Amino acid sequence: MNADRPLFSFSVLSDLHFMAYPDPEETPVDWVPFLTGEIAYLAGLAPRFVVCNGDLTNGKLRDYRLAMNAFRSCGMPVYYTMGNHEYYGRYEESELTSERAQARFLAMTGMPGLYYERVHEGFPFLFLSTEHYTPDGNEAGWLHEAQLTWLEERLHAHADAPTFVFLHHPLNDTVAGSEGTCLASERVQALLDRRKNVLLFSGHTHCRMDRDDQLVRKDGNVFVGGGCMYEEHPQSRWVDVYEDRAVLRLLCHRERRWLDAFEATARYEC
Repeated sequence: MNADRPLFSFSVLSDLHFMAYPDPEETPVDWVPFLTGEIAYLAGLAPRFVVCNGDLTNGKLRDYRLAMNAFRSCGMPVYYTMGNHEYYGRYEESELTSERAQARFLAMTGMPGLYYERVHEGFPFLFLSTEHYTPDGNEAGWLHEAQLTWLEERLHAHADAPTFVFLHHPLNDTVAGSEGTCLASERVQALLDRRKNVLLFSGHTHCRMDRDDQLVRKDGNVFVGGGCMYEEHPQSRWVDVYEDRAVLRLLCHRERRWLDAFEATARYEC
């Protein structure tokens, strides 16, 4: 095996916010063509898979139809997590409870659950989702006790393996803009404090990614902030996974170029 070649690569997106107006004929909002073009561009880079780390849509069925068409047309495997905006259908459909929004997310994306695990080349990938939304909750992420228990079990089961974790909401006071963003921060941080070699990817804040506080190293773990794919600085994270390290690269979608100054290497600690 060539040590200079990664075992595999994957891409991480967040906050795409696919949306459509109800009339006429579910007209996409103005940034959807850009998103669709960049998803096709990513497919040409041939990642093993893509992670859409929350706020894929604004929660309506017509939003999901747009998003699923964009990804399915490119044929890339995609893992989805649920963000706060997936609950926004309630503003148009008064009967859309959190549970119904979750059922819609699972039915439209085909994910096996709100939280689930996949393993690639021996590396575990843990996907988490916020499980409740209230307008007066500061849009912060909320994880049920069952999900936290599952996370604890999976982190313990993979104690000797570098582990990639995805949650739309950043833990409080980690990456840029993460003040009061996750109600489960103390619990999750306590689990991470027992571990090393966890890379936790988030989104939600819409902060541009080409800044130093969007990749934070703390006690052997790495917190990786996400951006927004349709605002002034549309960027995504590309990760090359090696036996001994992960190399994180930043892709500017407006100019379709790599931001080499923000490439970072996370070496796994023994």
